[in-house]
Amino acid sequence: MPDPISLIATGAAVGGFAGKIAEKAWDSAEKWLHEKFGSHEAEAQKHARKNAARFVSEFRIQLEILENKGSVNPKKLAETQKHPQFSALLQQTILNAAQTDSEAKHKLLAKLIALRLASSTENTITLASQLASDAISRSTSGQLKLMALCCFLEDIRPGSTLASSAYRKWIGIHLKPFIDFEFNEHDVWHLVAIACASFDPPSERNLELLLQMKGGLKCLETTFEKIPEVEVLQINWNLGLAGVHLTSVGSIVGGLALGQINGIDYGMPDWK
Repeated sequence: MPDPISLIATGAAVGGFAGKIAEKAWDSAEKWLHEKFGSHEAEAQKHARKNAARFVSEFRIQLEILENKGSVNPKKLAETQKHPQFSALLQQTILNAAQTDSEAKHKLLAKLIALRLASSTENTITLASQLASDAISRSTSGQLKLMALCCFLEDIRPGSTLASSAYRKWIGIHLKPFIDFEFNEHDVWHLVAIACASFDPPSERNLELLLQMKGGLKCLETTFEKIPEVEVLQINWNLGLAGVHLTSVGSIVGGLALGQINGIDYGMPDWK
């Protein structure tokens, strides 16, 4: 794998706002890493620096994606980058990234910060992003997958109205990545502790009704027999998944994790 620090320098040399912002982020990261890990063993410092550089390199990639989509205003990004709230979040996230070797988490954190940079200040998304950065670094891969599944169930709907048969197929396709998922109550209590979820173990929410309502008016009479993915989901639902509800923080993390699983960019939650 190419050296992430070299990739940062290359991106800055090529030009474009993504490379310039990433270069500034790395300049700040060097100082923050020294403050945080300066008294640690040399090998630990080296390891933290490598992890942080991988995050900044991924951050540049995510910014380039936004730039190529034409969905950002470079002037607005420059202003947001100077805001103390964003600067504090970037510092927090770089230090979080430095403490994990997980490339999947580095990519999630990079996506989070890129989307935050493109957002306005002082709304639920920007404030919840501070907790989301910590939540990503403090969650296991299984807990991230749990949030991704809950995000799909709670927030994701077909982009257009589907007939019952097409909706059954759509459900099966989107649940396929979770065919091996196993509910673990300890994972949920951990998510509660890090402000990502609430948990009501005795919940009697009806899964079939939830899926019917997700599909819209044409799917209110749809049944889901003989869909293996729904059968597995029902088992986990009965084990306690029915009682899990994501918070604003969990919705952000879950949406990012779901996008990473199925390759779809969901962006930030649409809270209006």
